[in-house]
Amino acid sequence: MSRWILVHVLSCLGTLSIFGCSGSQAENPNWPKRFKTSGTVTYQGKAIEGAEVTFTNTQGNSTGTGKTDSSGRFTLTTHLQHDGVVAGPQVVSIRRVDVIDKTPKDVDVSAGGKALPLEITWIIPEKFSIPTKSGLTASVTESGPNDFKFELK
Repeated sequence: MSRWILVHVLSCLGTLSIFGCSGSQAENPNWPKRFKTSGTVTYQGKAIEGAEVTFTNTQGNSTGTGKTDSSGRFTLTTHLQHDGVVAGPQVVSIRRVDVIDKTPKDVDVSAGGKALPLEITWIIPEKFSIPTKSGLTASVTESGPNDFKFELK
């Protein structure tokens, strides 16, 4: 299996773990109440597309995630697409990397060919991807509007 396929499969599995295996999920009465949460991410004044944004509720042991679009906008999901996050204080992490497979296309790794190490380029500094080091927080309230701007430098 080529490394590109492996990266793609792992990415898909991560998406399934966030959104579930089918589009027909229904609200579960045991889930905590969530509140629509969105925002924007910029780095050095420019909108960042494809950044993974994670809000972790520090009191409720709950996490919501989203991905930024071309204008840097995101909407968070906890259980159902765009359902928001649990109210309360949040630790925020934002990750944006490019992963490049430098292994030549004609190398068949499954037949014993040697893969080259993946090249990872951080589009925004790595520290923002580590919740305990990002320095980013938010407070989601029941009354909203829960729209946050993260201007990273």
